[in-house]
Amino acid sequence: MDSNHLKHAGIMNNKKPRLLIGMALLLIGASAAYAGNRSGIVTAQFLKLPTDARSTAIGNAQVALARGAMSIANNPAGVLSVGNVAVGGTYNQWYADITHSFMAAAANLGPWGTVGAGFMVLTTDDMVVTTPAFPEGTGELFKASEYAFSLSYGLQISEEFGIGITGKYIQSNLFNDALDANSFAVDIGSLYDMPMLRTRLGISVNNLGKDMTYINEQYSLPTALRFGARTTVLDQENHLLYAVLQVARPNDADEVYNLGAEYVFNGLIALRAGYKFNYDTENWSGGLGLNLASLGFDGNLDYAYTNYKWLPGTHMFTAEVGF
Repeated sequence: MDSNHLKHAGIMNNKKPRLLIGMALLLIGASAAYAGNRSGIVTAQFLKLPTDARSTAIGNAQVALARGAMSIANNPAGVLSVGNVAVGGTYNQWYADITHSFMAAAANLGPWGTVGAGFMVLTTDDMVVTTPAFPEGTGELFKASEYAFSLSYGLQISEEFGIGITGKYIQSNLFNDALDANSFAVDIGSLYDMPMLRTRLGISVNNLGKDMTYINEQYSLPTALRFGARTTVLDQENHLLYAVLQVARPNDADEVYNLGAEYVFNGLIALRAGYKFNYDTENWSGGLGLNLASLGFDGNLDYAYTNYKWLPGTHMFTAEVGF
């Protein structure tokens, strides 16, 4: 290798820590701009809901687990794990006849990076309109629905470090189309692998955007800064065990902590469990996953159950397939 190549390699190596520091400062600075507890004036709460069963089962410790097309919703750097093309979807049946779903697709463009698109929706069943004069109903029906359309781009900066960014359009309809609001927001995320420590670090800031206005009242978006780590505890021929930790700082609550574990047997079946600390209603979760390679597919099928202190538990199903 000649001196020019050595010089170029040295420059690239010197850039890595600068990129890491720059990314961290960007995320922290962006979060600081939205700092402060804004409880009661934050809307579009559906953007805070988990969107894939794997991370949900592991206590919703999502930022360092990000992988595949489904990672668009929480850490867009996760799309860099897509080998060619991947499509996936999640169905989450909530209590009170509320349905929450997310669909995504991503394509690897080689040295040009990875692109993806996602669509999130939360909707209620039809409800009866009541008034003081007609407490049993006016004969009219209404429903509430919220949507988010996302476009993502991820780039592998080095073998260990990748970044991603997502732009999203958010639409909220609280009373059919009569009471609505919209906004644009950005997510920024990164993943950093440390092979010597068998650890992956993830950091993201989500929902940086302008306030939403309902009639004459303005409400903030649910901005959050997340930092997480995934560590390989056991890695043998037929046994793999991950431990995951995450710390999140939302702009409408105190810090929350997520802790979970995933055990994979023979690269085929995964068992997962997690706990959420400092949450108002949620506490533990669990689930399982199936690698579809045994059926001749490149993909996964996952299930998660989330337990609540005073509300019925919820069931989530996620499927993602690569081509």
